[in-house]
Amino acid sequence: MDVGADNFHFALEDQNGRKLPVQAVRPPATTELHIDSLDRYQPSMLATTPYFLNFPNNQTIAKLAGPILLNNNQSGTGYAGTTVISWASTPLTIQTSRPLTYGYYSRVALTQFFLRFQVPTLMPGINTNLTFYYGTTAGAITNTYNAVLGRGYFTYTQLATGIQAAVRAVSPLAAFTCTAPVNPGDGFTFATNDPNQFMAFSLQSPTLNELVTVTLLRCGRTLGLNRACYGYQPETNITGQPTAAPTLWVTATGGPPNLLITDYVDIVSSSLTNYKDAKDTNSTLAAPNAVLGRIWLTEQTVDVAGTSGFDATEVGSAPISVVKQWTNPNWCKWSPNQTINQIDITLLDMFGYPVFWDPNFQTEWSATLTLTE
Repeated sequence: MDVGADNFHFALEDQNGRKLPVQAVRPPATTELHIDSLDRYQPSMLATTPYFLNFPNNQTIAKLAGPILLNNNQSGTGYAGTTVISWASTPLTIQTSRPLTYGYYSRVALTQFFLRFQVPTLMPGINTNLTFYYGTTAGAITNTYNAVLGRGYFTYTQLATGIQAAVRAVSPLAAFTCTAPVNPGDGFTFATNDPNQFMAFSLQSPTLNELVTVTLLRCGRTLGLNRACYGYQPETNITGQPTAAPTLWVTATGGPPNLLITDYVDIVSSSLTNYKDAKDTNSTLAAPNAVLGRIWLTEQTVDVAGTSGFDATEVGSAPISVVKQWTNPNWCKWSPNQTINQIDITLLDMFGYPVFWDPNFQTEWSATLTLTE
């Protein structure tokens, strides 16, 4: 073998394919950004006063004191009924003096979400109005009354007591009773307990106010009011929308109540969907165009505060915690030359309204945002 020849080479490498073109391969780089809704409170937002000492480098103090000391409406307000309601930062924006994360990424997605849902069973301006007709015969309405239910968390029994007291307080129905459901699937039973007194719940605000009508209907949803409770028979409607006055009754039984003020929460972000060509949305008329994901409040791991075990009738009668982990994340396109400088998140209920928040009922969340090449 003349290894000094000009045309000499080792043919063994040609035979086993080692000289074929090759390219180094590695999995796409992935980064997680962990988000906490309380990170919207920065130490610089607080000031030292005679009654509070601010520590400008301590965000823990800002996260704990911010909800108590800072303006609840600093990021927006919402309207429900005739009352101005403070919402959970509309939208809630998390921003620091530096980019939140670095990297040459082409897509982002929410992969985990923990929701501490603290919206009570009944909230003023949302679902506490209960309007009803009154008469001394079944066929004539002589007056309309509006009962306002109390705010807070309620069980079936507590709701029945509150409804009974509220109706008696504003009307001649001194013997009116509300009986709580006993068995799963039962509804509240309402009775005037007087053969000369009749009533029926109303679908419409006495002042013809659109937003108050929404609160009436949402109250009816919470209490399980059905056609019978509103004075319409039979239960199955095959004739179309009635135009005549409802038929007043002495007693009526509703359908199963729903103590959850919303069945699900939609997570919406304009910044994270900025580069996504096809926006995720809903089937409603006023549909948001930047929905990252949806959390049903009875899915995955549900913790109902103050209860032992899972009982469907208890969900909504106390704060709940929901853990959501997406096995198939909703990936959003991202521009590789752009850093994530801020994140806006808005939580919407099933009717498209921002989820309620105030210092007494702080709905907060934390999440994992995954970024990959």
